[in-house]
Amino acid sequence: MIYPKQTTTRSLFDLNGIWDFSRELDAGDYTQGFKAEKQVAVPSSYNDLYTEEVFRTWDKGVWYTRSFTMPRLLREERIVLRFASASYRAAVYLNGVRLGDHETGYTPFEFDITDCVSFDQENRLCVRLDNLLSAETIPMGNLQNQPEPGQFAGQYPDTPFDFFPYGGIQRPVSIYTTSKVAWLESVVVETLVNGADAEVKLAGTLGGTAAKVVIECEETGTRTEAEIAGDRFSGAFAVSDARLWDVKQPELYHARIQILDASGALLDEYTQRFGIRTVEVTKNRVLLNGKPVYLQGFGRHEDFPVIGKGLNHSVNIRDHEILHWIHANSYRTTHYPYSEELIQLADEQGLLIIGETPAVSINFDYVNQNTLKNHKQVLAELIERDRNNPSVIMWSVANEATTDREVAVSYFKELSELARSMDATRPITMVTCKAEKDLVMDFFDVVSVNLYPGWYHLPGQVAEAKEDLRDTLEKMHNAFQKPILITEFGADTIAGLHSLPAEQWSEEYQTELVMGLIEVMRDLDYVVGEHLWNFADFRTAQNFARVGGNKKGVFTRERQPKMLAHFLKKMWATPRYTSELSCTED
Repeated sequence: MIYPKQTTTRSLFDLNGIWDFSRELDAGDYTQGFKAEKQVAVPSSYNDLYTEEVFRTWDKGVWYTRSFTMPRLLREERIVLRFASASYRAAVYLNGVRLGDHETGYTPFEFDITDCVSFDQENRLCVRLDNLLSAETIPMGNLQNQPEPGQFAGQYPDTPFDFFPYGGIQRPVSIYTTSKVAWLESVVVETLVNGADAEVKLAGTLGGTAAKVVIECEETGTRTEAEIAGDRFSGAFAVSDARLWDVKQPELYHARIQILDASGALLDEYTQRFGIRTVEVTKNRVLLNGKPVYLQGFGRHEDFPVIGKGLNHSVNIRDHEILHWIHANSYRTTHYPYSEELIQLADEQGLLIIGETPAVSINFDYVNQNTLKNHKQVLAELIERDRNNPSVIMWSVANEATTDREVAVSYFKELSELARSMDATRPITMVTCKAEKDLVMDFFDVVSVNLYPGWYHLPGQVAEAKEDLRDTLEKMHNAFQKPILITEFGADTIAGLHSLPAEQWSEEYQTELVMGLIEVMRDLDYVVGEHLWNFADFRTAQNFARVGGNKKGVFTRERQPKMLAHFLKKMWATPRYTSELSCTED
């Protein structure tokens, strides 16, 4: 599946805006129309749009509907309906015909509607969603508030993770068209660097019947004819004096793919953007283009007032502006795939991304074969969607699973094998909270770990927290002999709360603790990065430990800085490795 674009051969229009919305309150046939309870914005989460509490926590069936007309001039085209995401399960109906279903919540899906769309009258689109999580969904949920002991027990809604379970059509809905004769369905770009030059390989799938596929690099003018075998094609071209994609040097290339019939007439045209760069892992380093890179940045959430996880370009621009302001070079898509548009923005702005699946808090007290099946599906869909994005330098298959149990070994072995079979060009990781007791790190290239000394244990004791962190990291490196990325650490902080001497929840304590822990991390040569938890405050399920959400943000939910932000900005202005100087100077 490729990202929808308007081209010389493709039309594109969106179905975003105001839809009708209702909870599924009876067993009626909602596909024939229903009386709307509310109006709903697409894209957005529905949970925070209304004043009634019942809508905020509703995770059972809901219905979205709207009508649209199709221009008659497109009658001879192939018509495709695309959803960028819908949480968690979706069943889609057009004019009463069930098009199909999708489950996972954060990745795109589409339907060929050529045979059921009308060009003579309005079309009625109905979508049933539910956000009902279970032991088999990714992420898990509704475990009778029995997560791992001490972890998120008693939350409302019942989630074993620390962010709000937003639902709805949270990313764009669109219709695009192609020729009915032949069209591009998917493309994978792989780049191989050899000294100053590079080889670019493209492979993909075709729909319909094509006689010829021509690939042109817009920057070099190179044209090559691809080989076609059934519905597959492959081709390659060389780039001399290749400009490498790098941090703050986001050099991008464009491959125009043209699909022709036997007479040479153009049937489909699509431009795939890509970057040329390498990512490798040594015993104690992550190498970008052969040079060590130290990851400094954050874990984040797609979370903003009113819209929840809904795509908002203004928020995305603001967030990346803040990341540049504070001299961050990276973030992890905690704890699910972020919007395609945000990853594209990182491509354009030279930010490094660790792409993560929605598999947060996998608990092996509840795992079964369906859990693993769904986990594999979300991992495969993430890799398929984002593997052409140069900003994505690593895959994270899960966050904070109970990986101190033997049953986790075979489970994560299968996931690591799947990731490597789909993409051999990127390292993979798994984010643990089990420190040196983790049993699955043999399968991964980088050890990622969440540690909270000074907060969840040793509260208020900064000196002791620093020694605890050092001791834990030394044990982990002795156990795994791999580079370690600190993917979460920090402290809840109420903006404007001050304390002298520093105490928990104050801005002084967050600053003293975080800067002290970073001091320890930077004293250990095998630590390859520091990602604070969190970029900004965010909404969670209700819990006595959460006052209006998680307050570990370095910025408020409205994206204003806390005291710590200014200290980080000063520290991060100077790269840790001298090899980074050329690609991080302002």
